Amino acid sequence: MGIHSKILVHWTGKRDIENEPEARRAQLYLERLRDYYQNGLFAKRTSEDVIRGMRMANIIRLCFTEIRLSQVQAHSDRYGKLGLGFARDFITNKGGRPVVYIPYNASEDSRLLEDSIKNVYERSQDNTGIHRSAKWIMAHVKRMSNENNDEIAGYEDYYEEMEWRIVYDENPENRHLTQGQGKGIRRLKFEASDIRVLVFPDEDTRRISLEDDILKRYLSEHMPIMATLADCPDF
Repeated sequence: MGIHSKILVHWTGKRDIENEPEARRAQLYLERLRDYYQNGLFAKRTSEDVIRGMRMANIIRLCFTEIRLSQVQAHSDRYGKLGLGFARDFITNKGGRPVVYIPYNASEDSRLLEDSIKNVYERSQDNTGIHRSAKWIMAHVKRMSNENNDEIAGYEDYYEEMEWRIVYDENPENRHLTQGQGKGIRRLKFEASDIRVLVFPDEDTRRISLEDDILKRYLSEHMPIMATLADCPDF
């Protein structure tokens, strides 16, 4: 068995749904899942810290994790408890690629990769075409962790996520990430058959999703593997 999963999972809900009262979360996750099936995965313009001392602005990207379901508990706590899993080939064919991880702290004589990327980006500013390309390369760079270390509360290890990204290249003809409702909003559309795995926060969310008339139509076309987070350690 390979060490990499053939399923890449997009997690959602942490920033909004998980902050709602517990009694409302199952319904909100249902509505999120229904929206994704109808309109596609949601991506909006954002900013992100990349190489130490640099922050990339105005990036639109969708994130997925390659880690196996048996290891997703900490990941779902960080990003949201509803997971939609796609075949790796599906994500690759939509432009998705693994991110390039670099350490947050590194000695000055051991930064060849990150210094090279940073130099290309900064020195390309007089050439619009090269600078745009450098920006999309930078959008695939991620820190291995936050600034804390293992002994400090709040440490977060991003390297273990094995993240993939689909980055929008600001081309209006991009057929993978299409225009959504609102400025800076993009959608990744998919067919019901493209969903290989659905991970629900809990049994109640799974139950009401299976009873939902709109979702029933999609699930009648293709029924993916379904699990709750409580089931995932058994995968």
